[in-house]
Amino acid sequence: MYSDRDPLSEESSSDEEEEDFEELMFNTNLQMIGENDPLATRLQGRGSYERVQNMTDEGWEQLGRDMSNISHLEAVCLSEGALNDQKMRYFFRGLTGSKTIKYMDLCKNGLSAAGIRSMVPFLQTNSLLRLYLDDNNIPDI
Repeated sequence: MYSDRDPLSEESSSDEEEEDFEELMFNTNLQMIGENDPLATRLQGRGSYERVQNMTDEGWEQLGRDMSNISHLEAVCLSEGALNDQKMRYFFRGLTGSKTIKYMDLCKNGLSAAGIRSMVPFLQTNSLLRLYLDDNNIPDI
């Protein structure tokens, strides 16, 4: 018995549904962070998310401030083009006061040493357990 269904298009549809769900969760978590919701313990976003693409420099700085004011946030993953060097500067300008983030994944953003330097004030006041910076444009030391 043969099926008219195309398994490749079903897989593609499933991937799109998963991406839509992840983006919905990102938007929900942004709102929870802004409201200092104790259930907001992690934030995960990708560069493909519409909200990430449309966020202004001031929006990134405000997100950093909101994240600094929440006492429950432990993990942040902003990857796959979510950030660039300029967004990093604004984001970490706001994030400097955070003391609760323990895990941060900034992989696959194309960040350079200039973008990473934006993190220094945050790193001086925070006790990260893990920082992932794979697949960026950071030269070997």
